[in-house]
Amino acid sequence: MGHKNETSRVTRIWNALSYKIGSTVARYPVLTIVLCLTLSAIMSIKLSLTEKVSAIDGYASDDSMSRHEFKTFQQFLDSDGPGITMAILVRSKKTNGSLLEEKRLKEVVKVSDFISTSFKMNVSGTEKNFNQFCRGFCQANEPVRQYYVSFHLISQLSAPEFQNGLQILGKNHTDGISKRIDLSYPTSNFFGRKFSLIVGYFPNFFGISMSSDGQHLNSSNLIVLYFRAERYPDWTTKSVKQWELRVRDHFAKEYSSDLIIVDVMSQTVVESEIVRAGLSLQPFLIVGFVIMSIFCTITTMFSAVYLYSQKATFNKVALSIIACVTPFMACGTAMGTLFFCGVTFSPIMCITPFLVLAISVDDSFLMLHAWNRLESWRSSPLDKPMREHMMGEVLVETGPAITISALTNMLAFTIGAITSPPEIRVFCYGNAAAIFMDMFYQATFYTACMTLLADTKNVDGVSEKTKRIQEKMSQVVGRFLKWYVSAISNIFVSTGIVLIWVIFIGFAVLGLTRLHVELRPSKFFLKDSPMLYMDNLRTNEVVPYYTPVHIIVNHPGDLTNDSNVERLFELKQKLEHMPNAIGAPSTKFFLDDFVQYRTSFAEEIEMDVEEDDSTSEKSDLEQFLEWPEFSFWRGFLRFDNQSHPQNVTKFMFTTGFHGQDLKDWNKRGLLLKSWRGAVEEFQEDFNATVFSEDAFFLDMIDSIPTVTWQTTLATFIFVSLVCFLFISDILTVIIVSIATLVTSVGVFGYLSLLGVTLDPVIMSIAIMCIGFSVDIPAHVAFHFYAAKAKKPSSSQPSTHQVSDITSHSTSTTSSASSSISTPNSFETNLTFALASVGFPVIQAGVSTDFCALPLGFMELYMAKMFALSLTLCVSLSLIHGLIIIPALLSVQHHILHAVKRCFSKGN
Repeated sequence: MGHKNETSRVTRIWNALSYKIGSTVARYPVLTIVLCLTLSAIMSIKLSLTEKVSAIDGYASDDSMSRHEFKTFQQFLDSDGPGITMAILVRSKKTNGSLLEEKRLKEVVKVSDFISTSFKMNVSGTEKNFNQFCRGFCQANEPVRQYYVSFHLISQLSAPEFQNGLQILGKNHTDGISKRIDLSYPTSNFFGRKFSLIVGYFPNFFGISMSSDGQHLNSSNLIVLYFRAERYPDWTTKSVKQWELRVRDHFAKEYSSDLIIVDVMSQTVVESEIVRAGLSLQPFLIVGFVIMSIFCTITTMFSAVYLYSQKATFNKVALSIIACVTPFMACGTAMGTLFFCGVTFSPIMCITPFLVLAISVDDSFLMLHAWNRLESWRSSPLDKPMREHMMGEVLVETGPAITISALTNMLAFTIGAITSPPEIRVFCYGNAAAIFMDMFYQATFYTACMTLLADTKNVDGVSEKTKRIQEKMSQVVGRFLKWYVSAISNIFVSTGIVLIWVIFIGFAVLGLTRLHVELRPSKFFLKDSPMLYMDNLRTNEVVPYYTPVHIIVNHPGDLTNDSNVERLFELKQKLEHMPNAIGAPSTKFFLDDFVQYRTSFAEEIEMDVEEDDSTSEKSDLEQFLEWPEFSFWRGFLRFDNQSHPQNVTKFMFTTGFHGQDLKDWNKRGLLLKSWRGAVEEFQEDFNATVFSEDAFFLDMIDSIPTVTWQTTLATFIFVSLVCFLFISDILTVIIVSIATLVTSVGVFGYLSLLGVTLDPVIMSIAIMCIGFSVDIPAHVAFHFYAAKAKKPSSSQPSTHQVSDITSHSTSTTSSASSSISTPNSFETNLTFALASVGFPVIQAGVSTDFCALPLGFMELYMAKMFALSLTLCVSLSLIHGLIIIPALLSVQHHILHAVKRCFSKGN
């Protein structure tokens, strides 16, 4: 063939395989298309039938403390699995209106009663409402009811003297009502029965203001109702979620009141809103597809007509549209296959089609550009064998570059899957599988379509005007390329570019040093989601005034042992005296009541035992729980009431913390650590664990930075190894690797300077950027290396051969390959690389920006961040591929040349 090929062994093997695949597909194009469409259709059906769900704990790492704590909490509360857990947030319809008005309180109680009686679940074949199937926490909303009843009774009997329904100010302070009803805060009295307004499963009144005497509530902007029911054996997770969603849908779509606004919050509701946010991306896929199809058609037509003297035909339009269809086929096949294998859906996977569309169109541009080049210097008739050969050559020329791009992206996401939490892991699985299927469909489906639709050169049908434009365009492009290569080959120009690049890196590193973690659940919701308001309400009205911690005492020991009980009280007091603790008034600790009960009624119990033999069969604990005012403790206790009825096997207690600084997630993270530290001191005694509903997010504060940099570093190393397999020139690989790393650093550094903070979405973007940032630099570097690897033959190439160096096929797999040789000079090698992939990568980069454009207009944080990051990443990749890498290669060339001259002079 007139030249010695010094490409890597892996590249030579891949070239042979690529040629075989291309020629075989071209031999059976129709069969290939039918098989690919069938496979894609089957898997896409599976994708459409898969339930769209989300897991609120999906962003916590597998080994996080919060997972163990959540599992322990669920085992305590729901021995048969997760049950119903729901909070109803009620606020006045009047802006800043108080709920402590009789008519509004009455409406709140009606809401509580409606939920308790109207929504049913099947229990052992019988439809039961909440009041009927509730077991442990049925009285969670009793303080609201008792407050309303007291409020109503006082207002009815003492209306002239009652102001705001809070305290009796009448003339006769000796009447029975005023003595027996006292709505003080935090503990009220109703006919001799005390009830706490801040101690319960959770407090119910928030956003409160006090009267001038500090003893009574003056107003409350928010009332929270709680509905919790342990799961029954015949309940399913789906039925529990449906119950909660029925409640949500009723108050979102059917309920109407002139007095109050009702919002429903539960894990199921949160997950459904996250899924809705993810699925809202789907319409924008159509917009992205249309934009990409138009862009591909225009640029492909322009390239073919004005650069390669072809006619404008419908086939070019068809191939452009098919190039945009292929990634959707890949996504449907990949995700359908994953779902067949048991992988669950994740809303963040809705981003995947945008990413694959950007990658796939890049590959299609390379293949079309390669075909046009090969066709432009074909002299033999384009019969079936020649078409098969040319399709093989197309894959030989583009295969290694496409493979490097695909493998590096797949590797980036695979490593990300290994080191990331479950929700991001699913995202990585989906991306890796979709990119693999896209590479497969590019080599099969799109190659088959090109075999049938790729146009041949037809100079006879081109008008004289078009020919003049073509010649002028060819001259302009040729002169510009020659000028650009000459300029960037100049040591002063390339050195100046490198110095500017170093300054760019400095600012990027500065941005990285300012990058910090900031978690807000609102980042996962659409702007119109009610969760945004509820999260804001919770952050401002609930968290600063009552942030609870649940302590599960898994081995409480002998509760008849005074020293053991004293040790349990030490645990309680340890938490009550921590910074930000509300203290004893906020603590729900069953031993407080039980010890007092046992002390106060010991003699009565002994007398009852002597008089009634049936009572002796019951332990003092069981008798304690039978008292109406103590029955609610059943939800906090787990004990063996058969073999050891007096032995509590587990119990839970809660205490509260407050402070305006707790609005900050980082402060709450520190508080969680202090809870764990306090409980750890009693671990050997009681095997106690902490539970906080925010723990999944709070654990990410420490894990996200570590996971992000470890994943990024591991991905960078393995991506560099993949590049080395195809580009065995170590200096070229180093330059590509540095460009890849700097692009990723640049993306995050400048995002940080723009005010972006680190969170799970940005963590997934970090993985994406490593893969995307290698694409364009790898294409340029590989083609530079491919030209550099060819040694000139003894016969010098003709002028036509040198000027059309881009037409040179790199194939070594067939005797029919082009025999054009390439002078081994730096400028010629760089010309070959830029002419081969310059226009396609510009097409790909600009088209990717257009693809990301629709996401930027979405009112969704995740979409905006992906759009911004993808645009920044691709733009920096283009700059590195077309400017920085040529400049670095130029500096490298001049340094090596100077070193060689020094050695030659020395010898």
